[in-house]
Amino acid sequence: MFDSLDWVLPGLLPGSFRGIPFHVPDASTEVGRRVVEYLFPGVDMPAYDDFGLAPAVVSIEGLIVGDDYVVQAAALEAAFQAPGPATLIHPWRGPMTVIMEQPAQISLSASELRVVRFSAAFKRLPALSLGVSFSSSAGLSSATSAILAAASSAITATTANISAARSKAIARTTRMAVELAGTITAPAGAARTMPRIKAALAATTATDPASFDAQMIAAASIIGLAAPAPAVSPAAEALSESPASALSLMSIGMSFVEGFSTQSASAPSDTDAMLIFGAACHFVGQTAAQSAYADYQSSQQAQAFRGRATTAIDALTDMLEAISAPSLLPAASSLRRAARDLQAALIADINETIGRLPAVLIFRPERPLDSWLLAQHVFGDRPSAIEAAYEDIVGRNRPRHPAALQPGDIEVLR
Repeated sequence: MFDSLDWVLPGLLPGSFRGIPFHVPDASTEVGRRVVEYLFPGVDMPAYDDFGLAPAVVSIEGLIVGDDYVVQAAALEAAFQAPGPATLIHPWRGPMTVIMEQPAQISLSASELRVVRFSAAFKRLPALSLGVSFSSSAGLSSATSAILAAASSAITATTANISAARSKAIARTTRMAVELAGTITAPAGAARTMPRIKAALAATTATDPASFDAQMIAAASIIGLAAPAPAVSPAAEALSESPASALSLMSIGMSFVEGFSTQSASAPSDTDAMLIFGAACHFVGQTAAQSAYADYQSSQQAQAFRGRATTAIDALTDMLEAISAPSLLPAASSLRRAARDLQAALIADINETIGRLPAVLIFRPERPLDSWLLAQHVFGDRPSAIEAAYEDIVGRNRPRHPAALQPGDIEVLR
């Protein structure tokens, strides 16, 4: 649904209506109940009847930027004029079924060439207002399953090619995946993850699309493996391995996706490119699955991962459009749609999380500053939080000495 959206404007989020992609700087929703007021002659107090829940009215202020902005404006106009309900991809709430509340406004200006601005109001259908479409976690789970299935289908679609060329492409892609794994440095706390991925890639020798797909599934599944805390603590003398955090696994997964995207630019054939894209989407799906367990420390951290994931998926979908082999086009189109669906679901899920996270304050002192005094300054109204804030300031900024934070940007988790 975001097939033509090949970049993201800074500070804006992607959305779409009837498959027409756009960017959203502002969105609002009117919610409430349908109340009827009765006024009677000679009676000071009015009477009211509650007629139930009012359908939510979603207002979107959007824009489209591109060389084909006139064509996009015409397509958007046709989408607004089409009768019946349609799917709106809300940048925060995800997919929803809506009808047009009132005529939309599309604006073109001589002072803003290549830009289409519009404002539209949609009425969300009452039957779906309390349905699963309102749950971003359910939408993310469904989109994750869809892209994993599409990735396997894309890899299997290469079976139609000549066997000799296909075998060479599988050998090249497998070797490239192993070399990529050797260049990725695991974040702190996830040192054992990369050896497991390398072992999964080297466990079997892929000779056909099915075995190559199984190999990529085994390697990528290490990224999506949940590691909950055990219900019973180990014995004091036992050596327990600390599981990798969800954020560190997600970082490794995105490193694979970015590496695959870079390598796909030099793919010698469409078969090689399809194998690379299928492997990359396996890692994208498992990274999104791990996102459900992510423990973001701040809204800035969540925003940073959202931007990285959005950029990586954009790069994948852009390069998928370069596949021209007729036998691979249906699988490439399905994989591109699944990636865009996952992107929208992941953005909606992370945006829902961002609203519950604290912000990171930035201090810029002109002279060395004591960490304890800074903690007292920020949390003086909550003495019980000062000690934890002090430890976070020291751990987050890593000064040479806690009593002498050097001038510059100092981060404090609010």
